[in-house]
Amino acid sequence: MCRVIIADDEPKVLLLIRNLIEWEQLGLELVATANDGISALALIEAHRPDIVITDIRMPGHDGIELIGRAKALCPTIDFIIISGYRHFDYAQKAIRFGVEDYLLKPLKAVEINQTLRKMI
Repeated sequence: MCRVIIADDEPKVLLLIRNLIEWEQLGLELVATANDGISALALIEAHRPDIVITDIRMPGHDGIELIGRAKALCPTIDFIIISGYRHFDYAQKAIRFGVEDYLLKPLKAVEINQTLRKMI
């Protein structure tokens, strides 16, 4: 079973992501959630997830900084970025860090589940 952490500073978005994912069908387990990048990094260090789904803009560490720090701890973690920003520079930085996908808000169930299927 793949272990997942979700990080987003908006509680409603965090709940939405949790509800959109087909956890059992995909063989995924939610091990933790975080509302900021600093907490997310601590959870990543503690739980060593297979996949992290993160917002690009959060307090503490933003999504890009979180990915860089997490990859230094555990290079095998896969990341999905969820963002309300279409700016190419964000996507370009994410690609440099080896992010699996860059999904735009509003998030759709089919998008997140297709991405997760592809990753698994």
